[in-house]
Amino acid sequence: MSKRMLSGAFVALVLLFLSGTLVQGAEAIGVAITSVNFAAPSPEKENLDGEWVEITNKDTAAQSLTGWTLEDEGNHTYTFPEFSLNAGSSVKVHTGEGTDTARDLYWGRSTSVWNNGGDVATLRDASGNIVSSQSGGAEEA
Repeated sequence: MSKRMLSGAFVALVLLFLSGTLVQGAEAIGVAITSVNFAAPSPEKENLDGEWVEITNKDTAAQSLTGWTLEDEGNHTYTFPEFSLNAGSSVKVHTGEGTDTARDLYWGRSTSVWNNGGDVATLRDASGNIVSSQSGGAEEA
């Protein structure tokens, strides 16, 4: 009887370990902020495209970001246009003006958003749920 209980306990521990591993793997898949550059080259106002947040789709399928938002601690909010991020791809959201492409999106602002000394970028899905956030402070390049 004790061998059977010991065997059952071992199986339970193995299953518990495997389920923990699977959950950790699941967290690694998805859309996340992967890099930030909060300080554009000087003079900053003339180089707003140098201020950006990079978002990567680590999933195996494309993800629609339409209606998602990106915001700073001061509640400056960028709302994604109709946009789909391919599996394994990244997109940079630049503060300044430009023409949107599959790799670069532009906020269209004429002033900086991110605090050079430190800020937090928060990515929310279309329902307002926090998907990812990253803090940082950047030195001017």
